[in-house]
Amino acid sequence: MKINRLLKIFVLIIMSIFTTACNDAYKTPVAKEVYLPLSKDSDGCMRYRLKSITSMSVQVILYKVVDGSYTPNKENSICH
Repeated sequence: MKINRLLKIFVLIIMSIFTTACNDAYKTPVAKEVYLPLSKDSDGCMRYRLKSITSMSVQVILYKVVDGSYTPNKENSICH
């Protein structure tokens, strides 16, 4: 009788550990898009390209804007 009770408690503890470990609230979010630095162009502006983990992405050279976003227009970038 005592062994059955200990076994039930053990099973409940193991189940609670697994449900807590599998909870989405504890998972670290993963970025789906990453901007990879390529190199600097002849004017010294850093060029980037978009790399998507989940799907295909457009192969365009991008420049960083003052607000932290990215643009294909070099005239709106930090360099100018």
